[in-house]
Amino acid sequence: MDDHNPLAVLHVWPGKWGLPSLDPICLTAVLYAQLTIPGKFSLMESTSPTASPTGTLPYLVHERNVVASLSSLFKYMAGVGVNLNSSLSSAEKSQSTAWCTHAEANLGDLIHVLYAQDANWRGVTHPTLIQIYSIPQRYYAPQRHRASYKPRLEAAELWVSPGEEVEEKDVSSFTETKKLKKEENHKARFLLTRQVLEKARAVLDIYARLLGQGSFFFGNKPTTLDVVVAANILLIVRPPFPDDLLQGLVKTSYPLLISHAERVHSTAFPESHAIVPVIQEGFSLMSLIPRIF
Repeated sequence: MDDHNPLAVLHVWPGKWGLPSLDPICLTAVLYAQLTIPGKFSLMESTSPTASPTGTLPYLVHERNVVASLSSLFKYMAGVGVNLNSSLSSAEKSQSTAWCTHAEANLGDLIHVLYAQDANWRGVTHPTLIQIYSIPQRYYAPQRHRASYKPRLEAAELWVSPGEEVEEKDVSSFTETKKLKKEENHKARFLLTRQVLEKARAVLDIYARLLGQGSFFFGNKPTTLDVVVAANILLIVRPPFPDDLLQGLVKTSYPLLISHAERVHSTAFPESHAIVPVIQEGFSLMSLIPRIF
């Protein structure tokens, strides 16, 4: 990508909480782009990826190329810019690829479980989605967005939303029904808390051990794995979640992972560096059509 070529445009979910995107995959793509093709791309904040080959965000448009899926974005940007893994041995590259896949799936579950925690959904996630959607999408899209994560989290045994999973019981009065639901909600909350903490510790322990006392996972500069892990950690610790169960665990038990994430972010966005230009998405009639995410 030379200076005579037009800027690449990276289409992502909008930014929030001091981060360039509120979505972990999109945030990963932005950090990666800033480290590999700095100054040679702009961001298009979007909520309707109708032009994406995969129908999802993020995707990159550069000249006649339209590139989607995170692995394809990594390959394309490394080819036209800096290859973050160039200094790794063949064995380390294989390890990095495997760990990136693991991180996207398992750290991704930890972030998406916030859709199943009612306090965080009502207090942060839902209001944020309402803000970024225009009328009339804001009236139906956030709930569809939440529902899209339910199968994934059910498979990981992390979807227990109080008030939604209560069994019907034969009770004779409204008072008994209300009491029963309160008890069931308490049990659901306890179950979710235990499962989230068990899952979180199992996953976070792995990356804490991999990182050790190092600045980055492989040597003294960020690689693709650093970017993937950092994006997910940042989206756990940055938002002001009312229910800080997961956030509190990371802050108290995994401070080195937080330091690592902030280090990757500051490497990609040093204070002296110009802000990535952001383009607002234009109105499209296609965006009014309800779709499954």
